[in-house]
Amino acid sequence: MTDAPKTNLRGIVLDVLLLSEEKGFTDRVISETLDNHNYLSKQDRSFIKYLSEGTIERKILLDHIIDHYSKIKVRKLKKLILEVLRMSVFQLYFMDSVPDSAVVNEAVKLVKRRHMAGLSGYVNGVLRSVVKEPYDISLITDLHIKYSCPEWITDIFTERFGKDTTETMLKHFTGARTLYARTNTDKIKREELIKLLDEEGIESKEADTSEAALILNGVDSINRIKAFREGMFSVQDISSIRSVEALDIRPGTDVLDVCSAPGGKACYAAEILKGSGSVTACDISEFKTSLIEENTERLGLNNITVQVKDATECEPEFKEKFDYVIADLPCSGLGVIGRKNDIKYRVRPEDITALATLQKTILNNAVTYLKAGGKLIFSTCTLTKEETVEQSVYIENELKLKKLEEKTFIPGESDCDGFYYAVFIRS
Repeated sequence: MTDAPKTNLRGIVLDVLLLSEEKGFTDRVISETLDNHNYLSKQDRSFIKYLSEGTIERKILLDHIIDHYSKIKVRKLKKLILEVLRMSVFQLYFMDSVPDSAVVNEAVKLVKRRHMAGLSGYVNGVLRSVVKEPYDISLITDLHIKYSCPEWITDIFTERFGKDTTETMLKHFTGARTLYARTNTDKIKREELIKLLDEEGIESKEADTSEAALILNGVDSINRIKAFREGMFSVQDISSIRSVEALDIRPGTDVLDVCSAPGGKACYAAEILKGSGSVTACDISEFKTSLIEENTERLGLNNITVQVKDATECEPEFKEKFDYVIADLPCSGLGVIGRKNDIKYRVRPEDITALATLQKTILNNAVTYLKAGGKLIFSTCTLTKEETVEQSVYIENELKLKKLEEKTFIPGESDCDGFYYAVFIRS
């Protein structure tokens, strides 16, 4: 990359950081930004993605470093200046391919171009101090600073799993993400999909924990892959894939997904059914159901019915109608910190209790939709006990279902997101 494109790319990253701070949902902001700059080379898009995600992901550590050098504390800095410093410090510490001098010079240029020339000297001074006397981050022992995870979340993980496992998890969250795909076996065999992806220049290999799963490498924009657009596969983490497989769905049966959007589990259930039986996929709004419909249409699935339903409201017409109920419920999302960089900053301690209460309300309804002998799977992409194992106890003791299986996926111990599921049967 030449100096001019670098400056342009850093400006794009700065806009991503400012918009993410304002609105949240970083993954969506980055995805839309990459789509809007589809004309850029793969290398340039990768630069934008890596720098944006990394800066947001390590925000606590970066602020700790900035505070070490700056006379003005982070909490008092103008938003634009702070984001320029964050992205620059990230480059200095975590992007060895970028020369230190280029990082400093481009930061100064960026500040001037954003009409803050009066603060360019300050930015230059802070960054040159970082370069001259680097802060040794290897000496940091506080896990919440070292891995940029709010202290209250780190404490929750440590209380439940211990310090060593917590560090394993947090390290995994800040590492490279494994991208899993689920083969649409209604359309193509897994080995044929591998060949098709290879023709598009996408490296893939079989995931040995599921017969439908692949691991993809070198993907910067999933929408650019023809095989994806034509419904040959879906992106879905292996933990989520295995939760559907745990239901052991049989042909000709009826499946309900009560909180379905964007529809990954419902679509996999429909693929397993091979056109037989039916899947009813519900969610609370037309926007969410539109996401499900988008996926069902792309995958070419004809045995799914999509409905707008509020899972907290009991649906009499669903009573004892389904052989399987999928209850992948709203949660704090603390298992997908590594994939959704800003979620750890948005969730609050009080949210855990509120979400656990919401889950119970939905579960109270969901169990009534099961036929005798029907199975329910309860799952969440989080790791708090209130939203996982304690709910399983509630389902057994209060809702009187028999637990058949449960599993917690620990990031770092498993190469996947943090995830929990439990399968129950109604007598």
